[in-house]
Amino acid sequence: MTLRILSEKFYDTYSHCKEILKKENRPYACMTIEIDGLLFAIPFRHHIRHQYSFHTIGEAGLDYTKTVVITDITFLSDDKPSIESNEFSIIKRDEQKIRYGLAKYIRQYKRAMKHRDNPRSELILKYSALKYFEEYLQ
Repeated sequence: MTLRILSEKFYDTYSHCKEILKKENRPYACMTIEIDGLLFAIPFRHHIRHQYSFHTIGEAGLDYTKTVVITDITFLSDDKPSIESNEFSIIKRDEQKIRYGLAKYIRQYKRAMKHRDNPRSELILKYSALKYFEEYLQ
């Protein structure tokens, strides 16, 4: 696990992808995790109100639905994000729980890919940033 920021090259490459989070004034801090040989970046967010997430403090935490696949190491900036120390302690302590939660979400997403006509699948597929990386999830 490392904390990183997505690079301008990443945002330029995926600028057409509306489910990928981008703030105008500052970048999103992300936690990177490798699962099944792929590097994923999970953004930190405030006001998360759905089940596909890991909450740290209140409604803040890591949003699995906005996770992206890092296909090029230059998609990660050299800049290091800063997060609150108590939030960092929580994610450090619960790293395995976060890894499990993301892996579970990825499995659900892959299942939804196979059953696109199912109404439950439609919701997962519609709002997930993983839809831009399906070729890597096969």
